[in-house]
Amino acid sequence: MNCFNHIQEPAVAQCSDCAKGLCPECAAKYQPILCTPCFQKRKQGEIWRSIFSMLFLIALFVMGFKWNFLETKGFEDMRWMSGYVLMAVWSGYLFAEKFIPYKMIAGTNWQWVFYYIFKLLLFVVIGVFTAPFTCLWAVYRVIRAFR
Repeated sequence: MNCFNHIQEPAVAQCSDCAKGLCPECAAKYQPILCTPCFQKRKQGEIWRSIFSMLFLIALFVMGFKWNFLETKGFEDMRWMSGYVLMAVWSGYLFAEKFIPYKMIAGTNWQWVFYYIFKLLLFVVIGVFTAPFTCLWAVYRVIRAFR
């Protein structure tokens, strides 16, 4: 098998996605080993995932800001905190599902209700601490994707 880009060169590796043959020069271009079309396809996918993630966090914050669901008597203007908490739920979900992927398999109806209420509270508590890092990570991913 010869290289996909350089027909005269023998292939020493294959593209991880499409299995096209690559010469030593082409195999060293990207990590993991990819041909140029597959690399571009992965890069486009990463750009869209990164932009979507950042826009989703912004949308959650704006929804919480507009909704102002933490407003109580004596604390009328809790818009910033409402936006942050709504964004923190998503951040906590991402963290908890990545590092604590436990899912309840069996139980009674009340056990399920208790489990999901507990998990939602866990998302909020974890998210309050991880939300700034999730936002910075989303911005970093967008910047890195466009390089």
